[in-house]
Amino acid sequence: MRRFTSVIVVLVFAAVAGFIAFAGTANYGLAAQNLSADDCYSGPNPTIDAKVVDVAKKPTFDGIAYIAGHGGHIAIIDMRTMKSPTDVEKDRIILTEAGSEMEGKIAGMSFEEIKKAGGTHGQALVTEKGRKVLVAGTLSGNVYKIDLATGKKQGPFQVGEKFCGAVVGPDGKVYFEDMANGSVYVWDADTLKTVDKMPVGNAVCGIQWTKNKKKAYITDMPSGTVYVYDWTTKKKIKEITSPEMTFLHQTRMTPDGKYLWVAAPNEYDPGLKPGTHKSQVIIIDTAKDEIIKRIILPDDVRPHDFAFSKDGKYALLTSRTYGDDSQLVVMDLKNANIVEKVSACASCHKPLGIEVKVDKGSPLLCGLEVDWLAKK
Repeated sequence: MRRFTSVIVVLVFAAVAGFIAFAGTANYGLAAQNLSADDCYSGPNPTIDAKVVDVAKKPTFDGIAYIAGHGGHIAIIDMRTMKSPTDVEKDRIILTEAGSEMEGKIAGMSFEEIKKAGGTHGQALVTEKGRKVLVAGTLSGNVYKIDLATGKKQGPFQVGEKFCGAVVGPDGKVYFEDMANGSVYVWDADTLKTVDKMPVGNAVCGIQWTKNKKKAYITDMPSGTVYVYDWTTKKKIKEITSPEMTFLHQTRMTPDGKYLWVAAPNEYDPGLKPGTHKSQVIIIDTAKDEIIKRIILPDDVRPHDFAFSKDGKYALLTSRTYGDDSQLVVMDLKNANIVEKVSACASCHKPLGIEVKVDKGSPLLCGLEVDWLAKK
């Protein structure tokens, strides 16, 4: 009897141990699956709904953000504190008068009459003789240079018609994307001359390159198309489209070169009809040149441009609300949660009683350039 009881005890112990081992393995597998699902690029679902969450500790970054806007100036946000700009003397760089991208000529077509001919839209950071210089484009196709140490400005230099993005290319030249005629202008910041002009689409807004410099991606705003170019031959090799890309702005490559982020706020449907699609970020796998993920954003987050933190943990989005503000939005790349929103416009406008008189009264920001600083 004792022997029989002992056998039963051993069997029960073994069964319990086996269950614990199985459960541990099952939980481990589940945890691994959840980890995969919490990545912006992997996971089984083609879409991720970005949620605004409150985090105990807001992230900060060793960098200064420069954000273009239709008000004709560039807003400055010190990301070491992530405080909103409030000082009209220190927290902005004034270049020109205000302007609107939906006035005048777009994609070769004339829209409402131009009321104001200014508005900044994108800027690129270059180095000249050890000095940091911003090269900025405007909605009138002008270019300015700003020495960040002294504040000295040069310009305007007439280059194109209506610029959206400004990006330093693989050859060190500055590439401006034109919304009026659909061309990419290549500008030499040293000689102050246009060295090339590439007709691409209808109203182009952003350009990026793969790390090996073999391919370029150019966003066309009203057609909702991403053009893929063989950069050696300068020939188009593919068009990436989606029913969920109806109106695009700028685009950025992730630091590892694997993914292209495309701003698809979708303010308009084809034919510039009122938009019916959700605001979102489109993510393209650059090895396959296919859309692999869509991050669906809240209605008051309409992205225009991006940057990525140096540690690869966060994305920074310049975002329009189409209300009384535009913002710098911080997204956690583990799960696409929005963990911070920093006012870039209303923080200055409201205390001073500034009234926005273009874009139906909404302050609209545009391109983002970050001066990443060395850690102290």
